[in-house]
Amino acid sequence: MKQKNKKPLVIVTTGGSGGHIFPAEAISQALLEKGFDVVFITDKRGKVFQGLQGVTVYRLSAEHVMGRSFRYKVRAAFKLGFGVLQALRLLKKLKPVAVVGVGSYASIPAVVAAHLWQIPVILHEQNAVLGRANRLLGRYAKAIATSFNPTYKMPQGVSEVLVGMPARPAILEREKAPYQPIRKVFHLLIFGGSQGATFFSQKVADALLKLPLKIQNKIDLVQQVRAEDMAMVQKKYKKAAFHHLALKSFFDNMPDLLVKSHLVVARSGASTLTELMVIGRPAILIPLPTSADNHQMENAKQFCDAGAGWLIAESDFDEETFNQRLIRLIENPQMLEKASLAAHRIAQLDAGKKVADLVSDVVENKKWN
Repeated sequence: MKQKNKKPLVIVTTGGSGGHIFPAEAISQALLEKGFDVVFITDKRGKVFQGLQGVTVYRLSAEHVMGRSFRYKVRAAFKLGFGVLQALRLLKKLKPVAVVGVGSYASIPAVVAAHLWQIPVILHEQNAVLGRANRLLGRYAKAIATSFNPTYKMPQGVSEVLVGMPARPAILEREKAPYQPIRKVFHLLIFGGSQGATFFSQKVADALLKLPLKIQNKIDLVQQVRAEDMAMVQKKYKKAAFHHLALKSFFDNMPDLLVKSHLVVARSGASTLTELMVIGRPAILIPLPTSADNHQMENAKQFCDAGAGWLIAESDFDEETFNQRLIRLIENPQMLEKASLAAHRIAQLDAGKKVADLVSDVVENKKWN
């Protein structure tokens, strides 16, 4: 009996937060649909892919080396070195036709090993500033797929292909959800991500408490609050007169909340902006000032320059100015509707497919040596 042809294998590698995992999942799904087999390589922090059948997960040694003590950096360097040795053995065994790095230090071992074995490397960058891992690995890449135009700190001589940021399926399913007219209730959604969210619990909450009562009465507020800040925020909002209030440390129905919202107040990580663009929702963005290379500021500038939102630097945040902006938007809903259309206009709905097409082109050597 003749054996079936084995599908070509592509390794997808990243680690850490959902900002890396979500696009890695979307890229992997698109590669599977294009006829590749997929293996996922991460570190001990990397979550297992959700809902992707047939994707084997390997965990290699890796450690973040930035912003730590010298002793820690030495230990981390040894761990990364050991991870490269592990990856060399694994790639020799698996024989992939390409390796796709989706950022994070956890991608370093597999990408370095691919370079040493002369296996084509494609990188995907989520932010408007090339991340440190991708900056280090860029010299090994046949091409870098980007989410923003321009993307800063790109290495010279490497092909750049604008594909957008792949969105998770639960977001793509709501891509055609219409922006609802503002009637009696204004749906305001606030979330700050895992880092720096205390700013929203303190400064933004204090500002909302100073809104006129007639405006507070109109607002249905849904706010993500860190567990350690919950008691403080609950105490603050006891003085408020919102139409409705929902506070949680984690919302498992975020796509539905985005669809329902008239305005979002958030940080400007790539995943957040992608979801706002795909669903088409306007936002007041307050970038995390401690983000690496201030990439959240660059992300926010491109989103807001497209007419999709309004940018406030955390250092410039002023309660009165914020409230004036909010009141103006509530009283002029056409501004929000226009921003909603602008957000959706700049969405890249097939980003995962574009990365899979790029991988296929590189493997088939259509454009790259």
